[in-house]
Amino acid sequence: MAYSPNLTIRIYGKGLDEATKGFLNISSAKSRKRAMMVASAHALDAIKKYYSDKSRYLWLKKWGPTHGPGRKPTQWWRGVANGWSQMMPTTSKAEFVNKAIGFSHKVTGGKITPKRAKMLTIPVIPQAHGLTARTFSKTIAPLFRVKNALVMSTPDGGIKPVFALKKSVTQAPWKDALPAPPLFMQPFEAALVDVLIDGLEGDGR
Repeated sequence: MAYSPNLTIRIYGKGLDEATKGFLNISSAKSRKRAMMVASAHALDAIKKYYSDKSRYLWLKKWGPTHGPGRKPTQWWRGVANGWSQMMPTTSKAEFVNKAIGFSHKVTGGKITPKRAKMLTIPVIPQAHGLTARTFSKTIAPLFRVKNALVMSTPDGGIKPVFALKKSVTQAPWKDALPAPPLFMQPFEAALVDVLIDGLEGDGR
């Protein structure tokens, strides 16, 4: 696959507003580290809430061929919503990582090519959503190839395409795959300042 398996969001101290950077500059390293820990937890909560609130509806493409009667949700969205973790912050950086398979590609878009097989199998009916061609053929109906498609027989003696066969596909970045920065930056900075002020008062400044 032509994409990184992980997706990372990083918040750097230099990206904060001037007032917040001022508090960081006059605080001790211990206070900065504690503030970044607390602020990171608030930002992580906001990021997770974004995905849990939107749930599977963030990822629906209702005009696609796999939407309709017979489609079974894969629960992939739950892996994204629950896949965020917080790396150990430093005094100047907070970092959040999501390792859900395919999520990074949703964010960046790009070209996908097969890793082992010669062709990609792209589902084109709702019943094939979330299934491999092998699983579909074993559990729903036998498949056979006709030109650039895997098809199944129909009761009337015809055939019905189930998977399109392609050497590659190029996908655009998914709209709103990431939350807008203010959504997690506002709680991050608010928590950061609160802890820094507490630290300054504790130092007697």
